[in-house]
Amino acid sequence: MRIIYSICSWGIGHATRSLPVIRRLLEEDNDITIISHDRSLFLLQRELGNDIKYIDIPDYPILISEDAQQFIAKTFIYWPLFIRNMWNGFQRLDEILSKQSYDLIISDGRYDMYSRRIPSIFISHQMRIMNPFRIHMLEKGSELFNLFFFKRFKEVIVPDYRDDNFSGALSHNLDKIDEDRIHYVGILSDFKKRDLPRNIDYLISITGPEPQRSILEKKILSQINDLDGNIVLTRGKTENEEDTSSDNIKIYSYLSKEEREEILNRSKMIISRSGYSTIMDLAVIGGKALMIPTPGQVEQEYLARYHHNKGTCYTVDQNNIKLLEDIEEAEETKGFPGNCRVEETVENILDIIYSTSL
Repeated sequence: MRIIYSICSWGIGHATRSLPVIRRLLEEDNDITIISHDRSLFLLQRELGNDIKYIDIPDYPILISEDAQQFIAKTFIYWPLFIRNMWNGFQRLDEILSKQSYDLIISDGRYDMYSRRIPSIFISHQMRIMNPFRIHMLEKGSELFNLFFFKRFKEVIVPDYRDDNFSGALSHNLDKIDEDRIHYVGILSDFKKRDLPRNIDYLISITGPEPQRSILEKKILSQINDLDGNIVLTRGKTENEEDTSSDNIKIYSYLSKEEREEILNRSKMIISRSGYSTIMDLAVIGGKALMIPTPGQVEQEYLARYHHNKGTCYTVDQNNIKLLEDIEEAEETKGFPGNCRVEETVENILDIIYSTSL
């Protein structure tokens, strides 16, 4: 099959979770064209090599605000930009399909990547879009928004379990969307659990959109010398290779999939954003975590609270980081289970892909 695989570029989480599916499709001799943008596209190129085609099409911007009042103000500016970028992306895709023949489109988090010419599949963990006030009427409206776009896709896939789930109210207990028409396929991660000694005390993973990525990095670096033990810090900058190290601290701009997997398996404590892809990685690998949601990114703030309340992690606002104290709190949590099988999830997704293309 000739497949367009389009991936949202908000951070690198959508790209990393898409990799096991893309690799499996390539192993089965499918012809894949990747559509993404920015650091996600850099990461995919580095991980998958130059034997497949890549197309850079910017997606719509992420809506981030410092507080709830600012969120409302920015919303009025955001939606015209969203619609314009949606239309531009759809037009670019239509031009591609008018010149080349494809059998299927898979879209991880990109509403603009669908076609009436060929079947399209949508992947998302966000059936309900949160707002900072948790106004129920607005969240019902967000489900209607999703329903409007889901009509353009033949199938909708949620990378989570129907029961004992990790995404909480983002994809469960829905009001307007029929959960029986959604494929809950299981946890999706590019990592595998490995039997390695946990000899890295802290893995600090700094990711996400600017300028908040750099703000978090600056705060962490100002406190990192207060920590004892072996420390690895990854900066999430796929375009740079500026690695540094001291006696007990190693800093990497970017790590390959194999390096990330090894370090994650060797780490006792993970300090990271609370993006859903990171949560899925931890669900596979297991371990304790201190999570710092991106300010104004409502989904991350919700997920951090959800797992904090479940006792799987400890969370702190970016402005209030006190590493030593926060790590002590995180040590008291039960941590993530580390018992999810990605191989089963990938099989479930491929069954849907192949049945959709028939």
